[in-house]
Amino acid sequence: MRLVIDGFGKFLGRKGETIVVKEDRKIVARLQPQELEQVIISGKGTISTDALRLLAEHGVDVLIVDFRGEILAILMPPMMRTVSTRREQYLAYKDKRGVKIAKEFVKAKIKNQKAILYTLAKRRVDTQPELAEKLYSAAKELEELSEKVRVIEGKNIEEVREILFNLEGRAAQHYWEAVGGLLRDLGFKERSGRYATDPVNSMLNYGYGILMGEIWRAVHYAGLDPYGGFLHADKPGKPSLVLDLMEEFRPHVVDRFVIKLVTRKIVSPEDFEIVDGVCQMKENTRRLFLQEFLSDLSSNVRLEENKSSWSNVMLHQARQLAKFLRGERTTYDGFIQYW
Repeated sequence: MRLVIDGFGKFLGRKGETIVVKEDRKIVARLQPQELEQVIISGKGTISTDALRLLAEHGVDVLIVDFRGEILAILMPPMMRTVSTRREQYLAYKDKRGVKIAKEFVKAKIKNQKAILYTLAKRRVDTQPELAEKLYSAAKELEELSEKVRVIEGKNIEEVREILFNLEGRAAQHYWEAVGGLLRDLGFKERSGRYATDPVNSMLNYGYGILMGEIWRAVHYAGLDPYGGFLHADKPGKPSLVLDLMEEFRPHVVDRFVIKLVTRKIVSPEDFEIVDGVCQMKENTRRLFLQEFLSDLSSNVRLEENKSSWSNVMLHQARQLAKFLRGERTTYDGFIQYW
């Protein structure tokens, strides 16, 4: 399970071999570290060093995020079996493997976006035919763009990165213009990136932040270097591989969730506020978001012939990537889910 420490007065400490959660100095929960897979500290929650030690001893990682969902710190137990994987990861950047990997990230993202558009359109054929047609039209554009990604060739990623980003950007434009028709009630006009200007972008950014922590965890346990990416260029402090692998999961894990909150009117404009020029969720809204979002992460999704949680699917993809780099697999296939 995941434990969230969120809000002023919330404290996570240790008593013997037990994790305790306090609120206003009163113990409100006792947990065995074996029950936990991750602790998320959001807002003004705090944690003791004794609790950190106990969590580390049991392989529980700690994710610290701010009010916008940006990662401030990730604390994880030491890795094992990383040398051969990382050596191949760095070498792959200079050969065709890097091109193949980057293409899969982009192709999977576009196909997952297309799947969401088709499903949204299908559900609105009778009730909102004009919007449904717009969604179908955008989905067809994305299918054509994914085919263009498929046929790209290059000796190394530096030869094709700009082309891939161009195709990914065109797909994103079609996608958000179409999806935007469902999000107007919360003032959504376009993706505004890091500094949210409206409630939808606020939720997307926060969700992407939590997703980044989950992908980082998967990359870590697969023995990969989170900073050695392929699609995203190297930059000091930039976890390029984490950002790469995130692309496969943004549409289904975050976008779909936010669309559900808006279209089902689970959130309203009153649930948000502007702080220092940035739109963000109010504390109670953020708690609701986290509760529902983490529940979605634990829900089952089809992986090949089995069902698995989203978290395990991400770990599976990271491990498949590591196997491909080590030569234990002949291909790396991006994760594609038809919603």
